[in-house]
Amino acid sequence: MKISEKMASRIPRMLDAGLLGALNATRFAARFLPPRALTAAADGLGSVIYYTRAGAREYMLETMREALPDVKGEEELRRVARRAFGAPFRAILDTVLFERHGDRIMEKLILAKDTHTRYDAAMKTGGGMIVFSPHLGGIGITFSVSARIGRLFTPLALSPWKTPFPRFLNALAEISASLGCDPENPVFWTGMQTIPKVQEHLKRGGSVGITFDMVGGTVMDFFGRPTAIASGIGHFACDSGAPILAYCLKRYHDPLQYELCYYGEVEYELTGDRSADVRAILGAVIRKGEEMIRDAPEQWIMWFALKSWRARARKILEQAGPA
Repeated sequence: MKISEKMASRIPRMLDAGLLGALNATRFAARFLPPRALTAAADGLGSVIYYTRAGAREYMLETMREALPDVKGEEELRRVARRAFGAPFRAILDTVLFERHGDRIMEKLILAKDTHTRYDAAMKTGGGMIVFSPHLGGIGITFSVSARIGRLFTPLALSPWKTPFPRFLNALAEISASLGCDPENPVFWTGMQTIPKVQEHLKRGGSVGITFDMVGGTVMDFFGRPTAIASGIGHFACDSGAPILAYCLKRYHDPLQYELCYYGEVEYELTGDRSADVRAILGAVIRKGEEMIRDAPEQWIMWFALKSWRARARKILEQAGPA
């Protein structure tokens, strides 16, 4: 059955409306249902997709076999893959749970011993700081949790209005910002017009949160294969010389318990060759990011995106021709 162009143009809007409705329904359900019931539903939905989408399941398993050599045994690999199918739903649920149970989550929060020390030491340089994490664990509430412990940073994020699901993602962003943020700069939306704002924010000693695991125009080795990766973090580091701290918010079995995990500072040295410096910084960030993902692979929401990133890398390399 052929879908008309008119109907095809409506599909994203219908999905957007459906996702927004599901978000509001989940927020309502969180008033009455225990957190464990909600997380079980999210994991269960992921399991349904895992078992019914054979092609996606096999792609996930093949990718994980290559990327996760430390996962021993096929049974354990399948468990990780099954949980990874539910990770996007858990990422949305993080915001809902934090909205409803924020005080309890903060009471149970596990802090890496030297997180505050390293953060504060980096901020004392006066040149700003770059905080980075992959799209891992509670990525949607990391900046809110950090704000509540007095360590503010402004996330750099894709504008909801540049995605197929603007109303849903905008609602999610507004909820997250209401739970804790830098009041002067709650968020920087990606785009050329944002670059000077981020540069000025860092220059004034502010902190900005940047992810690296997004499609971009720079081909780098990521989990053993050429991958087209966004290089923004490398450019901002070159412009500012700011320290880069790696930490993320990982989930525990208790639905209301998270750990703010510190993975150290990404060491880099500027040589004056911007192109080489950006690649060197991005390479160091990617290596650190791989370490973080391997520590909690079932909590990374970008496994499926790897396929298109690698396809884009092949196209970029083909267009570039022989070196």
